[in-house]
Amino acid sequence: MQEHCSVPECTEEGIASIDGRVLCRTHFLTSSYQRLEAISGQIHRQEFQERQADAAGRFLEGCMHDAADIACAVGAPSNLERARVLDVLLWASELHSRLRRGPRMPARISVLLRSGVPEGSWEEQTETQLLSRHGAQLRCRHELRVDERLTCVRLDNGRQAEARVAWIARKGAEGLEVGIEFLTDKNFWGLSLDGSISLTDRERGSGNSARSNFSADSGEL
Repeated sequence: MQEHCSVPECTEEGIASIDGRVLCRTHFLTSSYQRLEAISGQIHRQEFQERQADAAGRFLEGCMHDAADIACAVGAPSNLERARVLDVLLWASELHSRLRRGPRMPARISVLLRSGVPEGSWEEQTETQLLSRHGAQLRCRHELRVDERLTCVRLDNGRQAEARVAWIARKGAEGLEVGIEFLTDKNFWGLSLDGSISLTDRERGSGNSARSNFSADSGEL
């Protein structure tokens, strides 16, 4: 027997689930928009990425699955409701792509950050603090905005990729702590799935100068 929507006084049939609550199409859309709005407002924060990314990822994956089912179901929604369902699906997909993914490892690699903003281009040499297959955490002395585009150049081997600023945390006199996400290279550091740097990638640098740029809290990576 089909379950009814769990929202009090709603008699519609339940067709989706959020946080274990069975919801009808209308309340699924309402609840989804509320959660998506909340995630969108926090996703750029380091604390959110570190503590809530897994839970947010599970919600977004379920939201995308349910939205796709609703859009393709027999007795599909009206054109207006279909547009809202597809909006939820696309928004959830976009937010899911911005979540920090994969293993992260402490590592110091010298890089050059380059900004070409119309207000004034700049370059800054810095070092990474954490690496992932999709980005890095590092320090920056220049002012940045979330979603700003940068070019990241590895100084050990010259490899470069376009990146976006995913989050920013101010560290007083030390400048900004920044999370960047790569847009044009999905494994810029040559990390394997377990988080280690492949030998092939390490050998792309030139001799001892390349080796000297790879270091971690526990020694050479």
